[in-house]
Amino acid sequence: MKAEHCTLCELETPDPPITDPDIDGVFCCSGCLHVYKLLQNMEGEQAEQLRKQTIQKRHNEQKETTLPEDYEEAFFKVNGMHCSTCESFVEALADREDSIYKSEASYASEMIKVYYDPKSITPDTLPDKLSKLGYKVRPIESSAKEEQLNEVARIIIGGFFGIIGLLLYVLFLYPSYLGGGGIVPLTENEKLFFVSNIFVMTTFVLLYTGFPILRGAWVSLSVLKPNMDLLITIAAVSAYLYSVGAMLIGSSEVYFDVTMAIVLVVSIGNYYEKKIKSGKHNLLAKLTEKRIQYARLLQNGKTKETAIENLNPGDQVLVKAGERIPIDGTVIDGRGVVNEALMTGESIPVSKDVGDSVLSGTILTQNALTIEIGDSVESTIDNLMQMMWNIQSARPGQQRLADRIATWFVPSVILLGIVTFVYHMMSGAGATESMLSSLAVLIVSCPCALGLATPLAIASGIRSGLEHEIIFKTAAVFEEQMDTATAAFDKTGTLTTGTMQLLDNGNNEQALRYAAQLEQYASHPIAEPIAAYATNKNTVDDFTSYSTGISGQINGMQIFVGQPEWINNHLQITEKQWEKINSGRNEGNVPVAVGWDNRVRSILTVGDQIRDEAPKIVKKLQSEGKKVAIITGDSKQAGDAIRRKLNPDFLFTETRPDSKSNIVEELRKFGRIAMIGDGSNDAPALAQADLGIAFGNLTAIAADSAHVIIPREQLGLIPAAFNAIKLTKKRIRQNLGWAFLYNIITIPLAIAGAINPLFAAVAMATSSLLVVGNSSRDMQLISE
Repeated sequence: MKAEHCTLCELETPDPPITDPDIDGVFCCSGCLHVYKLLQNMEGEQAEQLRKQTIQKRHNEQKETTLPEDYEEAFFKVNGMHCSTCESFVEALADREDSIYKSEASYASEMIKVYYDPKSITPDTLPDKLSKLGYKVRPIESSAKEEQLNEVARIIIGGFFGIIGLLLYVLFLYPSYLGGGGIVPLTENEKLFFVSNIFVMTTFVLLYTGFPILRGAWVSLSVLKPNMDLLITIAAVSAYLYSVGAMLIGSSEVYFDVTMAIVLVVSIGNYYEKKIKSGKHNLLAKLTEKRIQYARLLQNGKTKETAIENLNPGDQVLVKAGERIPIDGTVIDGRGVVNEALMTGESIPVSKDVGDSVLSGTILTQNALTIEIGDSVESTIDNLMQMMWNIQSARPGQQRLADRIATWFVPSVILLGIVTFVYHMMSGAGATESMLSSLAVLIVSCPCALGLATPLAIASGIRSGLEHEIIFKTAAVFEEQMDTATAAFDKTGTLTTGTMQLLDNGNNEQALRYAAQLEQYASHPIAEPIAAYATNKNTVDDFTSYSTGISGQINGMQIFVGQPEWINNHLQITEKQWEKINSGRNEGNVPVAVGWDNRVRSILTVGDQIRDEAPKIVKKLQSEGKKVAIITGDSKQAGDAIRRKLNPDFLFTETRPDSKSNIVEELRKFGRIAMIGDGSNDAPALAQADLGIAFGNLTAIAADSAHVIIPREQLGLIPAAFNAIKLTKKRIRQNLGWAFLYNIITIPLAIAGAINPLFAAVAMATSSLLVVGNSSRDMQLISE
């Protein structure tokens, strides 16, 4: 049979291809189908341009590096990466290993994906082979406590020596720079004695506390990408070398204080940023759900707890009401109701009978099921995690603004140093004096303020977010160049409450009381909001539960409650009641019929209600210039109801997890995109988006895949998160402005040879205090 090609991207389609009765054409995936729908509503020229971009991207994906058939892949966390330069270097380190075919690192997610030869190496041995030069590679689920302790030790020990060294400066050296004798008058030899002690302390601070900075500078040189670490290192090492030279020729005018101040202040600033970021972990621990690690294996009529990885094709697994289904499979015994919202986005629970398939990660809410594993052991929830890790590890982080500045500032400073040397030589100064003036330019070129500008502003943004329970997992979100153009919402659990509510009590109070009395004995999610109206005054006899309804006797009458089509087999439903049933379904809700004595007495309506603030938030985002897209697994009818109530710019219905990420990728053509969702089914899309926001009653995978986490079910915090990012970007630029003001003042003075160590120290402290003060200001995230 001749292969068909996708109408959108022209790649081969699966057999059978993805189709839609309302759309002409065949498609390779749901994402292409939805994107094709989107293009139909656009102007011809723009639609054709986006279509060509899509074709090129999909074909580029097909041309990726060919790997041997027996390759395997593994994912790891990497501590120590803090810029895009580190990505290139860590990948280079991994690629030097003969047993590793390829690697992809991302500093934004602090992850690396490794393609390796399983015959030569095992995943357990990879972290040790890849942990080099201060980059610590560790398993995904391990903690980074050891590295955190090392950072604290560097700060404490370096700070101890730095305080003593700076105290000696204040007591003995600074007064001599002003022409005074100090608290205790000293001879030149005595000054040199203190200078030599300061030299030892500075050496320790530079090499031990400053090791991460020096490493970052060396890495940037090795991959030819100058960064802020290199700029800081040039200033710190220049001051150190200048001071060593001055000490050796008997001068007490040394810049060891500049070296210590730069290293300590920048290290403390970086640590403060990490400390603020780590404050999210305690909060996250209370929010996320553990992965399913064990299943109840059924053998010879008995069950035993077995690890998921030990299950085999054909094994039978028992799942009880209230439990998460641990593995994909087919129901071979039992009837139940499964809540698939967190995996598929479908808000209405689904009845499962013998022969029906079930997905891992979904929740069995009623009865018990025996599930048989198919020809291969598949876990949808693990597949989602794999997809999410693939996306995260493959997406490089954007270079930090300060590092982008450093790429041109470093060469400029070095050039200025050379020009200064030549200028003084041509002016008749000696080689030593000219060299000292040149070194002075390098020393004052990078104040502490420049090293503090970004980490303190980011720490302020993260802290302000935490005060509102908005958790920014990565600093990279504050340094993207463009503002968000499109905000894409998952519907269920985000724009809606995610829980079933009784939206219409019907027209018969007695019917509602009888239904509530019966529903107390049911475990179906639709039963809960109805059961809340029970008065417990009536006794239920002969209660029976079916896959689509329940029945029982109250006061001698047989009461039926359930799906209208099921009840229609027992009781009569009027034409007017059918109209209400169809109307409720058109709104995406669930009609529940209640009746006795041969006829239905009332139609109740249960549904997942749109949050009260949702229309206001959608309008607010649109008023800020953002387009709003809604992505849902619900039917087209339910989607139309959402469109009428919220009026989004884009609406996608009947979506699956894989198509959500494809939709996000295509929406990126309109600009930077944010994805907001709560369930495991949203994880790939959250990871794929430029900004992933996990919202509300979220799952562990959603939290892991997102850049921002909002655990409170308050939609108003979503604009607040955007506001925090915007204000933090502005503050970073303000801080860099203050830092460069220092350069504008001091570099010309250094070129002229008019800088002394005391002036450099005072100017540096002043600029740093301005940055600290600006970063410490409160942020107003929520507008009235």
